[in-house]
Amino acid sequence: MTVTLYHYWGSTCSRKARMTLNEKGVQWESRHVDLHVFENWEPWYVDIHPNGVVPALDHDGRIVYESNAIMEYIDDTFGGPSLRPSDTWERAHMRIWLDKSEHILHKNMHLISHNRAHAHRWEEYEKIYGRDKLLERVHSQPDIQRRKDEIHHAEHGIDEETIEFSIGRIDEQLNLMDRALGEHQWLSGTTFSLSDIAVLPFVERFKVNGMDDAVASKKNLTNWYEKMFARPAVERAYAFTNPADDTC
Repeated sequence: MTVTLYHYWGSTCSRKARMTLNEKGVQWESRHVDLHVFENWEPWYVDIHPNGVVPALDHDGRIVYESNAIMEYIDDTFGGPSLRPSDTWERAHMRIWLDKSEHILHKNMHLISHNRAHAHRWEEYEKIYGRDKLLERVHSQPDIQRRKDEIHHAEHGIDEETIEFSIGRIDEQLNLMDRALGEHQWLSGTTFSLSDIAVLPFVERFKVNGMDDAVASKKNLTNWYEKMFARPAVERAYAFTNPADDTC
């Protein structure tokens, strides 16, 4: 059996996949896809993931993509502790948080990260490639909606009103998380599950982007966050560093 994860070291969704593999005790091979040189838009990778994003999972030649689907596939396919609650109410709430992780947390964190980090990176890219070449590379993004958004962000940036809305939207979800974690040990109930894995990278990214106080002010969320990073599987997932920084 061969399991290969196509991923990027700092990607929130790649971290979700790495944590899930580690929690299940799956031995996996790493194939790092360098987003900084647009390797994810190369034809060979688009053949694997038609949207040209990470992660993607290759299990004996069978490809699974989209991080939430990858997480569920790993839990369904491999041994080890189940990462989905047996209680039907808890399992329903796990699915609610999986949906929120993608359609609220990921969506809004992407906008915040663009202005806080990616915008500076685009300036560096423009110096390296030149504006015309950079836009040509962006046009190679295979997903039509993502291509449209990337071009708009590259040319116009993201206005502060949109950023403030996204910050408020995420803080709203953090408050809901804090309330849930005041009622039970884990996000969806009494059982550690995929929902805990799914939201952690976005809480961490929110802190990294200067909103640490918004997390620190929520006691239950803070306790959960510390408990999550005490898990060996989480620690290993975050210990994966950029191979480009390896001087060996």
